[in-house]
Amino acid sequence: MSERKVCLVTGGASGIGEACVRAFAARGDSVIIGDIQDAKAAAIAQDLGAQSLALHLDVREERDFEDACRIAQERYGRLDVLVNNAAIVGTIGPIASLPVADWDASQNVILRSVFLGMKHAARAMTPRQSGAIVNIASAAGMISGYGPHIYNACKAAVIQLTKSVSLELVEQGIRVNAVCPGNVETPIHTGVTDDRWKARMRKIRADHHEDQAMPRMAQPAEIAAAVCWLASDESSYVNGHALIVDGGMLAGRPWRQQPGFLREFHPTRR
Repeated sequence: MSERKVCLVTGGASGIGEACVRAFAARGDSVIIGDIQDAKAAAIAQDLGAQSLALHLDVREERDFEDACRIAQERYGRLDVLVNNAAIVGTIGPIASLPVADWDASQNVILRSVFLGMKHAARAMTPRQSGAIVNIASAAGMISGYGPHIYNACKAAVIQLTKSVSLELVEQGIRVNAVCPGNVETPIHTGVTDDRWKARMRKIRADHHEDQAMPRMAQPAEIAAAVCWLASDESSYVNGHALIVDGGMLAGRPWRQQPGFLREFHPTRR
């Protein structure tokens, strides 16, 4: 059985973050729920009991990451795991009309926050020569068309930053990996006011993902399971990896959409 961990999860009060918090707690780990949704984080911490701590953490603020890592060390003696989960959809629209200020603000949450988290987690983990960082990237960082420009670009950068930092921190006993979810049923879309984006999400739900192998959206717990594995000792030889958890979305066209002549060679699939 793996040693119990001390885990910090950003955006831990909802969606994938909350699922990670609950999954870590179920394994017996201690969890710091970092979020700007203070009331939600506090409610989750109360539900989980003494092994959890709600902490105000705005991923745009370096000081908040410094404080979170310091509190982890003061309260639990160490920090074993960081999950860089907090993100937003980001600014939406044609490239010719995107405001620079909106682009920069989006990048601060989706990409800069991952850099800040890794920076301060590395400082906390290096003295013990041990730790695991898991960055939540996206299938949208591997193929375009599944998110706005800023989201696609930043998630692709998260994947490359994960790989780059993994080569450095492995010498300090710290593994760095990423999880790349497909479409997940989370609240990340609820704050988006763009009508086109809302229409797209309605279409995804209505079509039941007919354009991918598994005709449904993922549940947050399914992504959390992958995160927990990468954070655990069971994945001790996995480093610099981007684990795709997308129901086969990136694998290609589902069988039911393949041209008829292909099915002729697999009569049992008719």
